[in-house]
Amino acid sequence: MGKALKYKTALNKVWFRSLEVTRMRRMLIGVAILGALALPLMATPVGFQSDTPVLSGGTVANFEGFTEFTSITTQYSGMTFSQAGGGAPMIDNYGESSADLACSGDAWCYGYGASSGSGVLTASVNGTDYPSVADIIVSFTDPQSDVQAFLSDTDPEGNYTITAYSGTGASGSVLGTITVLEGDVLPPGYSGGDFPTPGTTPLPGIWVGFIDSSDEIGSLVIGPSSNPYDAFAIDDVSDGGTTPEPATFLLIGVSLLGMVAARRRKLSR
Repeated sequence: MGKALKYKTALNKVWFRSLEVTRMRRMLIGVAILGALALPLMATPVGFQSDTPVLSGGTVANFEGFTEFTSITTQYSGMTFSQAGGGAPMIDNYGESSADLACSGDAWCYGYGASSGSGVLTASVNGTDYPSVADIIVSFTDPQSDVQAFLSDTDPEGNYTITAYSGTGASGSVLGTITVLEGDVLPPGYSGGDFPTPGTTPLPGIWVGFIDSSDEIGSLVIGPSSNPYDAFAIDDVSDGGTTPEPATFLLIGVSLLGMVAARRRKLSR
């Protein structure tokens, strides 16, 4: 082999080794990014808001099959419903409003709609000064990892706070909080008006909830609005839904680290 060929071969080896090092660095950066994504999910609940459902499956409270103004407390297995200020939230059905709450003639008592069916849950006058504005509390018999609800307001006038607690009601510690801005409550293209008919799309509200890696969510508190007179309702509350496992990110990261180690051993020979 001539000197020129030997020199060229040596340069090629250096170039390939440099390329391998660059690839390893990129892979390590990828592992670091995946780890950064996975660790927050593994440590605390991550809040979300979405124009479409994020979770699927689990137990769902859809608030169907009740008469107008029925108080909802323990009718759904594994969930207890209450409201800030005392009392219990109530059912509002499309087309069944009455003069009892000064909403006779309106399709809904206030400006909201359903995500499914024709019934929603809203705060009542039982324990509050004004109906449909008090924050609604969902307490879970068994702590949950993933929870979701549909927040409905067709005429939003404030920002909404959604909070996950470790205990029953608001008695535990705060695990996570998200704020749904007034302008984000209704999806782009919504045209259903203040009193949308069942089946209106896009839906008259937004999906909110939390995803956690462990069963530690004892309750979900929806609301209130930053405007104390901003009416809202909820629908399709679910617990125990399924989501992509955060551990998947860690498994990918471990696999990448193994590949990096193998390549380093090969280069050192």
